Amino acid sequence: MADILSQNEIDALLSAFASGEGESGDLGGEADEDRIREVKVYDFNHPDRFSKDQIRTMHNLHDHFARIFSISLSAFLRTIVEVKLVSVDQISYEEFIRSIPNPTSLNIINMDPLEGKALIELSPTLSFPVVDRLMGGAGNVFKKNRELTEIEQTIIEKVLYRAFDCLHEAWANVLPLNLSLEQSETNPQLLMQLYLPSEMVILMTFEVTMGEISGTLSFCIPYPTLEPIANQLSSSSWYAASKKDLSEDHAEILYDRLRRVNIPLTAFVGSARMNIQELLSLDEGDVIQLNRKTDEDFVLRIGDEYRYFIKPGVKRGHNAVQITKIISGPDDV
Repeated sequence: MADILSQNEIDALLSAFASGEGESGDLGGEADEDRIREVKVYDFNHPDRFSKDQIRTMHNLHDHFARIFSISLSAFLRTIVEVKLVSVDQISYEEFIRSIPNPTSLNIINMDPLEGKALIELSPTLSFPVVDRLMGGAGNVFKKNRELTEIEQTIIEKVLYRAFDCLHEAWANVLPLNLSLEQSETNPQLLMQLYLPSEMVILMTFEVTMGEISGTLSFCIPYPTLEPIANQLSSSSWYAASKKDLSEDHAEILYDRLRRVNIPLTAFVGSARMNIQELLSLDEGDVIQLNRKTDEDFVLRIGDEYRYFIKPGVKRGHNAVQITKIISGPDDV
C-alpha cells in the first residue's frame, strides 16, 4: 500500500505539470520530438505493397524485356521497331482500369507457375497500325477508334505470343514463367471485378515506336500474383541470378531460336561493267558477258557476305547448289 499516492501528493504533481516544472515534463518533451520525427504519412487508399528495391528490380527486368522485344517485333513486322520502358508505377487496380481507353485491346494473362493473373493492354494507336502492317499495309493509324474484329484480334495474339517469349527470357533469372492468353476484352470495365478496386498493382508502361507511329503497351501485375515470389524480386537476388552460367535448357532455347532465323541466300553468278548508254539500250535477247567463265563455280552469298563456292544443279525437281569450297576471306572471291 506504500505505492499509493495521497491526495496531497497527487495535487502537488498536478501543480508541477501545470507549471512545467516537473522533471518528467522535460523527458517527455524529448521523447515526443523523437516520436514525431519517426512518423510517416500513410495513405490508406494507396498503401505501398512494393518496396523501392522491388520496383528497381522490376525496372531492370522489364528494361531488358524492352530491348529483346524490339528485336523480335522488328523481325516480325519487317520494319524498325523501338520498344522503350517509360515508367514502373505502383497504383491501384481501379486507377489502372480507368486510365486505359475504351475500346482497347486488353488481355488476361496466365503466369504459370504463379496462380494469379496479369493484364497486357495494347493501345489503339499501337494495335491498329500493327494489324495494318501485318495485313500488307504501311502501318497507318486508324483515325477513329473501334473494337477489334475477330481476325484483327487473332493477329494481335501473334504479337502477344512474341511478347510472352521475350518475357520468359527476361524473367529467366527470377522465375521460369510460362505465359499464356486466357481471355481478351475490348471493354476495360468488364474486368473491373477481376481484382478489388483498391488492390495495388505494379504497372510497366512501354512506348512502342514504328516509323512515325507511336503507341503504348501496358503490363499490369497485381500484388497477389507476385506475393509468393516477393523475396526474389530484390536487387541482390536478381543480380546474383543474372551472373549464373547459362543452363542447358537456356542454351537449347537460344539454339532453337537461332535455327528458326531466316537468312537470305543468293547464288552470285558474276558481274559485268557497262555505261548508262549501254544499259539503256539493252533489249530482250541481248547477251551480257560476265567476269566468270562457264566452268567456274558460282559464289553463294549469305546476307551481305560471300561464304561459299558452289555449283548449280537440280535436286528432286528443284533448282539447287552444291558447296565446293568455303571462302575464308575476301581475297578468295
